[in-house]
Amino acid sequence: MTATPVVFDFRKPPPGELGRRASQWLTAACRRAVGSWSRTLPFPAELSLANVELTDLLSAFQTLPENTVALPLVAIAPAEGTLVLAFPRPVLLTLLAGLVGEVPQALPTDREPTDLEQSLLGFLAHELFIEPLVKSWPQEHPPQLQPGGLTSPRRAWRGPLEDLILLARLSLKLPFGECPVYLLIPRSGIGAVFAQGETSSPPPMAEESAPIEEVVQAMPVDLTVVLGTAELSMEDVARLQTGDVVILRQKIDQPLDGLLSGLRKFRVWPGVIGQRAAVVIDSAADEL
Repeated sequence: MTATPVVFDFRKPPPGELGRRASQWLTAACRRAVGSWSRTLPFPAELSLANVELTDLLSAFQTLPENTVALPLVAIAPAEGTLVLAFPRPVLLTLLAGLVGEVPQALPTDREPTDLEQSLLGFLAHELFIEPLVKSWPQEHPPQLQPGGLTSPRRAWRGPLEDLILLARLSLKLPFGECPVYLLIPRSGIGAVFAQGETSSPPPMAEESAPIEEVVQAMPVDLTVVLGTAELSMEDVARLQTGDVVILRQKIDQPLDGLLSGLRKFRVWPGVIGQRAAVVIDSAADEL
C-alpha cells in the first residue's frame, strides 16, 4: 500500500487553544446578538459562527470576496489594536436598508452606499456588532470599541501585513438565504486575551535572589521543535532513497512538541514569517 503525501499549508496552522477561546467568545456574542438584531431590523436575521482559523493576513485578504468592504472597530486604548469587520457590499446594503425600515426580498445590486447610508454605518456597527461583542467579552474589562469609516479590508487593518491573525467566518441568515460576514482579529492586543491561560499572581521573590534570577534569565537556551517521529527497521533505513515518503506519527490537526533542554515544554503550531520558518506557541505542555 502506497501513500501520497499531502502538502500542509504552514501559513494556516490549526488555531488550537487560541481559536477555541475565540470561538467561545464569538459564539456567545452571536447568541446575544439575537436580541439587538430583532429590536433593530424589521426582518428576521440570525448570526452564527461558522469557523475560526489562524492564518497570515495576506491569505486572509485573498479569501474575501472581491466586493468586500470593511469597518474597522478601533479600540480606544491603542495597545488593544483594531478588529476588522468585513462584508460583501450587498450584505451591508441589506442591513442598512433594514435600519430605515425596508425589507429586501433579495440581495440588492452591488453599488456604493449613499450619503444617507454612510451616516448610518456607526449606528449599525455599534448596535449589531460592537454591543454583542463587548457584552460577551470573556474578561472583566472588555475593550472599548468605536467604528471607523467604510473602507477596503487592507486599509482597515492597522497592523503589519506579515501578522498571523484569527479569521472568523460568520454566517448571517436572512429571509432569502445565508450570507458571509468576516471578523479579522489581531493576535496581539485584543487577541492576546485568547492566548492566555488561567493565570495567577507569581509568588514574591526574595530580594537576595534577584541577581541570580537576572543571570539565569540572560542565559541562552535552544528551543527545539519536533516535526514528528517514525519507527523504522534497519532494513527500511538501508532502502531509503530520494523521493521516498516516511509517514510520521504526528497528526496535522495536533500541535508539535517544543523542547527546552530535551524536556517537553510547549505545544506549538508551525508557520512562516516572511522567508523564515516560525512557530506559534499554543499552550504549555501537559507534562514537563
